[in-house]
Amino acid sequence: MERSHYALDKPGKSVIMLGNEAVARGILEAGTIIGAGYPGTPSSEILKTLASMENYFPHLKLEWSINEKVGLEVAIAGSMSDVRSVACMKHVGVNVAADAFMTIAYAGARGGLVVVSADDPNLYSSQNEQDNRFYGLHGLVPVFEPSTPQEAKDMMKYAFEFSEKYETVVLFRTTTRLNHGRGNVVLGEIQKPKTEHGFDWDRERWVCLPSHSRVLRKNLLERMDIISQDVNQSHLNGLNLSEQTVNGKKIGFISAGIPYSHLKDALSYLEIEDKVSTLKLGIVYPLPRKLIIKLLKNVDKLLVIEELEPIIETLVKKIAFEEGFVGEIEIVGKDLFPQNFEFPAELVIEKVAKFTNKEFELSEIPHTELKLPPRLPVLCPGCSHRATFYAINKLEKKLKKQFINSSDIGCYTLGVYKPLEAIDAQICMGGSIGMANGFSKLYGDDQPLLAILGDSTFFHTGVPGLVNAVYNQNNMLIVILDNRSTSMTGFQDNPGTGVKITKKPGTRVIIEDLVKGCGVPEENIWLEDSNDIDKMVEKLEDAINAEGVRVFISRHICSLLEMGEFKARNITPPTYKIDKEACIGCQICYNQFGCPAINFNEKLRKASIDQSLCRGCGVCEFICPQGAIHEETQK
Repeated sequence: MERSHYALDKPGKSVIMLGNEAVARGILEAGTIIGAGYPGTPSSEILKTLASMENYFPHLKLEWSINEKVGLEVAIAGSMSDVRSVACMKHVGVNVAADAFMTIAYAGARGGLVVVSADDPNLYSSQNEQDNRFYGLHGLVPVFEPSTPQEAKDMMKYAFEFSEKYETVVLFRTTTRLNHGRGNVVLGEIQKPKTEHGFDWDRERWVCLPSHSRVLRKNLLERMDIISQDVNQSHLNGLNLSEQTVNGKKIGFISAGIPYSHLKDALSYLEIEDKVSTLKLGIVYPLPRKLIIKLLKNVDKLLVIEELEPIIETLVKKIAFEEGFVGEIEIVGKDLFPQNFEFPAELVIEKVAKFTNKEFELSEIPHTELKLPPRLPVLCPGCSHRATFYAINKLEKKLKKQFINSSDIGCYTLGVYKPLEAIDAQICMGGSIGMANGFSKLYGDDQPLLAILGDSTFFHTGVPGLVNAVYNQNNMLIVILDNRSTSMTGFQDNPGTGVKITKKPGTRVIIEDLVKGCGVPEENIWLEDSNDIDKMVEKLEDAINAEGVRVFISRHICSLLEMGEFKARNITPPTYKIDKEACIGCQICYNQFGCPAINFNEKLRKASIDQSLCRGCGVCEFICPQGAIHEETQK
C-alpha cells in the first residue's frame, strides 16, 4: 500500500498538509514514541494521523485514552522513562487533565513532553472558547504557538528538543483555523527514536508529596528564570525593526499564531510591510522581554493582535510600565480588537488600517464566496438519538409530566433544538449525571430526572457520577445513548467498541456490565434498540416509574457508520415512502420528529421523503398515526 504523504521518508519533499497532519508529522520527525489523548475537535486528526503511520513506524505506541487526564498521565510515564511523549486534546480537555498538568510542571520532563491544546475561538464545536495560554502562566509552563502548517511541523519537532534541554513540559497551543487549514509543508528528516529507555528511580522528583514539591517549586521558578532569558535568543521569536513612518508615526506590531498570518497579509495589502516594526512570537510565554524593550524603544505606537484574551497585551503593558515607557508609547490591543471569537482576515485589515490611519473600506475586498443562509446544526437523518428523544417526548405527553433532562456534550446535545427540545441543561463531559445528582437533592420522586449522555462520554467522565449516585442513593434515571462510536469528533473508537486507535482489536468493555459493577441492581437496568419506538416508550415508562438509580441503555449504531456497513456488505438499505392518499397532513413526522429527510408541502398538505437523504432506519413508520409511511423494498 502506498504511503500517505505525511508518512513519506523523503526529506525536502513539499506536500500540502492539514494543520493537524503537520503537527502529527512534527511529532513523528521528533522521534516520539508515546502518543495518547482523547478525541476532541479540533485536535482529533493528530493522533489519528499518527495511528495511520504505525505500519511504517512500529516504534509508535499510541492510544485513545479514556479521557484527557489519563492520556496526559500515559505521556508523563513515557517522559519519566526517558522517551519522547505527547498528549493531544482540545482546549476543554486540558481542564480535565489540569490536575496532572499542574503537578508535572513542578517535576518537569525527562524525555521530551509536549501537551497539545487545540483551542477553538468562535466555538465552532465547543461549549466555550477559553484561552489556554493561561495554563502556561498558571503552571509556569512555556507555551508555543505556530502560525502556519509548516511552522506547526517544525515547531512541534523543536518543542521536544526544548523540553529536554530545559527539562520542562511544553504547552503547544493551536487554534481551529490552523488545525483545519491546509498549507505547503516541506518534509524534514525523521529522527530515530531512542532504542534504550528505563524508569528513573528519583523519588524526590517523581513522588510529588509536600516535602518534595516544596523543593520542586523552587526548581520550577529557577527553570523559568533561565527560559525567560533564553527566549530572547530563540529562533521562534523574530523582531524586525523599521526606521520608516506611516503617516508620521513609527508603528509596531506584536502577534502570534493565525493572527500573525493575517497581520502579514494586512500589511502587504496596505503596502506598509517595510514601513513598520514587527515582533513575531512563536513562544508566547514567557515573553522575550529584551526583544519587547527593543521594539518599544523604536516605535511611537504599538498594536498587539491576539485571540482571545489580552495576555500578551497585559504583559507588554507591564514591561512598558516597569521600563518607563508609560506616556511615551500608545499601546493598543483589546480596545481595538474584540475579546471574543476568531479574527477573520478582513477584520485584521480593517483594524490595522484604522490603527495606521490608512484609508480603507471593507467593501474593497472582493467577495467571491456564496452567501448562504445560516442553518443550525441538526442530527443526521436516521440518527438513533432522534428516536430516543422522540420516545422521551412521547412519554412526557403520556404521563403529563415535564422531565428535567440534563445532558453531556456530544451529537445528542443537538436535541436541544426544535422540534425535539429534549435537553434542558448541559455544561460539560460527565455533567449530565453530576447535575442530576444535584437535582435529586431538590426535587421529590414525582419529578422525573433524566441524565442523558453518550457511550464514549460515559466512559470519559460519566462513571464517577454514576458511582456518586449509587453511593448517595440519589433518585435518577441515566440514559446512555450507545451508538458504538465517538461520532461527533470523527467516529473514533472507544472502550465500548473494543477497537484500538490502530484499528487492532482490544478488549471491549460492556456498558451494562460496567453499570452493574458500579452497584446498579440488574432490575434497574434496561436495554433497547433506539429505533424501536414502541418498546422504547414501554421500557422507558418502566424505568421512569421505578425508584433509585436506574440506567437505560438506548443502543443503535451511528447512522453514518451503518450506511458504511451497508455499502461494505453491498446491501441496499430499505426504502420508505409516504402514501399520499393515507397522509392527512398532521405533520407529526415533520414538526415533532424532525427528520431532515422528511419534507412537507404546505400547498398540498402532504409529507414526502427525500430519498437522497433517507437512511432507511424506518423510525418514521413507527411514528405515523395514520400508517401512511411504509417500507417499499427490502434487500
